[in-house]
Amino acid sequence: MPLENLQAGALSVVPALVAISLAWYTRDALVGLFVGIATAGVLYGALHPSTVGVPPDVLALGPTLGEVALQEGSDSDSWTVSLGGALVGAVFGLTVIPELIATAPLFDDAWYVENVLLAIFAIGGMIGLMIRAGAVQGILEALADRAESADDAEKAAFLAGIAVHIDDYFNCLVVGSMMRPLTDRFDVSRAKLAYYVDSAGSPASRLAFYSTWGAAMISFIGAGLVQAAKQGQLPNHMTGLVAQSGGEPIAVKAKIWPLFFNTLLTGFYSWIALIIAGLVAWQVFPNILEMGEEEDRARAGEGVVGEDHDPMISREMEAYEMYEGADPDWRNFAVPIVTMIAVGLGAMFWRASPVVYVEGKTGTTVLTLFDWLGLAGYQVVVPPSGPWAFNIGGVQLGVAAVSALAVAFCMFRLQGNIPSNADGTDAMMRGFKGIFLAALILAFASSIQNAVTLLGISSFVTNVFGGIPAWSVPISMFLVTSFVSFSDGSSWATYGIMFPIAIPVTFATGANLILVLGAVFSGGIFGDHSSPISDTSVLASSTSGSDHMVHIRTQIPYAVVTAGIAAVLFLVAAFLLPQGFAVIPY
Repeated sequence: MPLENLQAGALSVVPALVAISLAWYTRDALVGLFVGIATAGVLYGALHPSTVGVPPDVLALGPTLGEVALQEGSDSDSWTVSLGGALVGAVFGLTVIPELIATAPLFDDAWYVENVLLAIFAIGGMIGLMIRAGAVQGILEALADRAESADDAEKAAFLAGIAVHIDDYFNCLVVGSMMRPLTDRFDVSRAKLAYYVDSAGSPASRLAFYSTWGAAMISFIGAGLVQAAKQGQLPNHMTGLVAQSGGEPIAVKAKIWPLFFNTLLTGFYSWIALIIAGLVAWQVFPNILEMGEEEDRARAGEGVVGEDHDPMISREMEAYEMYEGADPDWRNFAVPIVTMIAVGLGAMFWRASPVVYVEGKTGTTVLTLFDWLGLAGYQVVVPPSGPWAFNIGGVQLGVAAVSALAVAFCMFRLQGNIPSNADGTDAMMRGFKGIFLAALILAFASSIQNAVTLLGISSFVTNVFGGIPAWSVPISMFLVTSFVSFSDGSSWATYGIMFPIAIPVTFATGANLILVLGAVFSGGIFGDHSSPISDTSVLASSTSGSDHMVHIRTQIPYAVVTAGIAAVLFLVAAFLLPQGFAVIPY
């Protein structure tokens, strides 16, 4: 029987909290994540024992503990849980661990398989080839000519992250790999490099409205507006943002963009995170707590990673040597990276052809511009959102990374920088091995995200969030969203939970809408920037070659400072900005 989404209440956050706490205590992300997944299996089995195979005659044994319902919440979708059924179900619940992993987004969704898993391994293989062919040595020599100190290396790492911000995954995969040789050269700790990579990942991508994030954020806002319309909370002046289709409200995404552009100004967490990272790079803001210890050890020449650290790139990979006949050349590093950028963005915009609504014999049809050219005699129908709509696809990381890997292999072989096909294959295998730990942690993190969703974290947050005064809505939404995103490790999953809650609450209380939207966006970025189970934090650790928990422990103080400043701004702005204030009319 497939796993069903439950309403587990406060228990829905337990697996994530167990995973985070244990990872922090043991300093081992894998241990924490696996125990968190097992905890989710135990809870699921205890709450829904019939699904995990508990015999019917055991289900009613012992005193009644309470009722559990599916997330839809109808009477027919609820059942009573007894003590005996819960205890046996908890044991049987361990059998759902494989399904929690297999149905996690990283494996269950083809997009994640292609654009995350495949991309990680392809980039790992490419790094192996680059080391062997002297491309990494070439970029190191070229960068070293322009950087004269550790301070210069830190500035370069920060600026590289700002420059490559089209997509958070893309940023983390490229910048860490590119800058690691330079920061190693000048004894900048891997934890500091991971901080720069992570701080220019989600925070910068959130502000890049022209990136994959822009279209996604419009969809999240649209879902919240639709929910407000269903509840009768949508103000009259905003009814044009929601249309009716088959009796159901749908978001008119083309009209939501002005509202979204306002939130770029109220995304306080992103702006502050970038400003603080820049101040750290320019040595204005100090190294806090453990980051200072990491930097002191590295500057003393005792290693960019500690002896007891477990870097997210294998030590065998770090010790891998360049082929003695290779010619170090920075262009051999640049060509595959440029290929990856060009293919990734090219695939993104290739599908961005305009579409039109055409009234034909069979009704209204959506067609591309190329189809339209052959439609003489047909009537073009202008929908409420206008005649043109651009369908910008996401950055195709899988296609881009595999293309770059193929270009690197062929180029290095033709140059003779890789002496044989067998040598090239060995280099790629070393790269795959070097990145395996990152892929494993990412898989477990995705499984935790899947578990808290199945246990109903969305329903839990909705139920506990009661009526509050308007001035407290922005800061409350920021804090609640930060808690959820830290628990599930995913900003986008959190947005899917919070926007249908936040927007109706905003209209019901009279709070300022763009301030509340900025608070939700900011809270989601906090989790991406600080949670041990955040996918972007895992990628930042892996490509920077940092111990993952060291990265998290050294970055959290900066994330907390950033969140504290953002919270104050949301609180102050709530008193200063009237309900209808907006920079851009919407």
